[in-house]
Amino acid sequence: MKKAVYILILVMALGINYGMANTPVKHKPKISKVLTSQIYQMLGEYEVPNDIRGAKAEVRVAVDKGNYLRILSIETDNAQLDKYIRSAIDFERLAKGSFEQGVVYRIPIEVAKK
Repeated sequence: MKKAVYILILVMALGINYGMANTPVKHKPKISKVLTSQIYQMLGEYEVPNDIRGAKAEVRVAVDKGNYLRILSIETDNAQLDKYIRSAIDFERLAKGSFEQGVVYRIPIEVAKK
């Protein structure tokens, strides 16, 4: 009788453990991906000039108090792309997300060719 009770307890413990192992875990998207998608939406609101098509840039941004986006630097060979990015996203308020202050985010941007 004692062996049956111990076996029953062991089977129940393993069954509970197996059930907990298959519980799906909810993952939140990374902060940098949320920030990147919001920046791409901001850039998409403006008409893209033809002289910056095919150009690439690496933008370093930070978020300050109030979720305002601040451009720290833009590395690109195209001066028109630099002006376009600064006019579109500098000092813009981000829609959603809790971003860390003091963190520098590096975002690659490439303007598609038509």
